[in-house]
Amino acid sequence: MQYVNPQTFNPEILYLFDPWNKGQHANELHSHDFLEISIILEGEVMYQFGKEKPVNLHAGDLLLFNPGVLHREWQPENTCSHQLHIGLRNISLDGLKRNFFPNKEPLLNLGRYQHQVIDQAWATIRELNYEQFEFQLMHKGQVLQILAYILRGLNEAQDSVYPQLSASEKRHQQIVNQTIYFIENHYAEEITLEKLAQDHFVSPTYLSRIFKDAVGMSPINYLIKIRLTHARDLLKKGTYTIKEVAQLVGYQDAYHFSKSFKKQYGSAPSAFEKQDERS
Repeated sequence: MQYVNPQTFNPEILYLFDPWNKGQHANELHSHDFLEISIILEGEVMYQFGKEKPVNLHAGDLLLFNPGVLHREWQPENTCSHQLHIGLRNISLDGLKRNFFPNKEPLLNLGRYQHQVIDQAWATIRELNYEQFEFQLMHKGQVLQILAYILRGLNEAQDSVYPQLSASEKRHQQIVNQTIYFIENHYAEEITLEKLAQDHFVSPTYLSRIFKDAVGMSPINYLIKIRLTHARDLLKKGTYTIKEVAQLVGYQDAYHFSKSFKKQYGSAPSAFEKQDERS
């Protein structure tokens, strides 16, 4: 089954980190509202999924936690482990709830694709360690490959759930995905809720409702988030004035931009520039 539309598939990487854990390290049973991949690179570690019996995992084991899946880990005495953790959201697969992957269990068995995921994980670690030019772009490419190998492995093993969405829910998913794609590629243009709704032959109220159900915010708030994220990246470069940054991300009024930026990040754009220079 083909789960991904390459045009609209654009995961957001929330975090990438690779801790070394030693004996007595432990965390409580918890879950996330996003998707998390955990890859055991070296050593061994204990994991528990919900109320199931704990399992001892070793280098080469892969875990994928969908939102809401309870889990915890701990490091037995006199052992250690090196893991890569990847947090992701803004994931949409055909026929599945937003931010969900089609695995039945957290512990994956990807057959011949298992070692390819491990290879990409180590390549990601190297980028984390050295942070060479455009390392964030490299990270995104590596994570996309990891996700593709996971989907290939699940497909070959037929170890996946059936699509969970009805025909109407699939239609909603398509509208939301295309709206997100348009916003992310045209955020600097003048965009209104009415225009977004008109493109899909639905009412603004209807679009706002299904978008918020899927993403957790309205289309306009999502547009603001995308604009301010790009503005923050431009400010880090120090190449443009605040007024120029505002115009580049779609704000014609620099005062309105500064007010929105401060609400999002807790400081004015000028203060953010100074903070970045000190870091």
